[in-house]
Amino acid sequence: MASIFSRVKTRLGRNGLSRTLKYIFFVVFLERCGVYVNDEFVLDSTSVDAEPTTLEGFTAEALSQMEQLSDSDRDFLRDYGEEAAFENRFAHGQTCLIVRAENGAIAGACWYGPLKSGDGRRDGMIDHCFTRHEYRGKGLYPWALRQIATTTMIPDNGVFSKLYIECSAFNYSSAAGIRKAGFAPASSSLNIGNRSLFRW
Repeated sequence: MASIFSRVKTRLGRNGLSRTLKYIFFVVFLERCGVYVNDEFVLDSTSVDAEPTTLEGFTAEALSQMEQLSDSDRDFLRDYGEEAAFENRFAHGQTCLIVRAENGAIAGACWYGPLKSGDGRRDGMIDHCFTRHEYRGKGLYPWALRQIATTTMIPDNGVFSKLYIECSAFNYSSAAGIRKAGFAPASSSLNIGNRSLFRW
């Protein structure tokens, strides 16, 4: 319970009362009911760094299978409620960028893979990112997004031409990190379950 109050207090300090109340209603409440209002962002390969940058105190590694995680990693993921999601995403061929703190602990993670498209484009999608509460406010999230972009979108040698990411329209902290990483707004959508009702 103390952790919940701590998170709300942090969000209030960062976003103010109005934005925090919108977040609680639209993200916490409505998403539990299967209603999503999402903003989509895009990064073009022309704005990607030629070399990965560094973030003091953190390292990143891309993993493609569950067996690459240590026993302590799996214990953390089990306690954090992420183990089943990791197993499922690895089974579906996604890649996970793991960000580690100096002590080797998982500080955050971002999943990415090819965007399913019928028009032959080589685009990618980043989804299901998280940063552990104790490591927030250190620039880890935008840095991780840039790491993915740099390793998958190198001009003339990249896997993807464009990289997309979505977040709740009312998750202002995530949107700020996405913009800081260089992504530009592309569109917004209203979704119920897995069905997109409107896009603008």
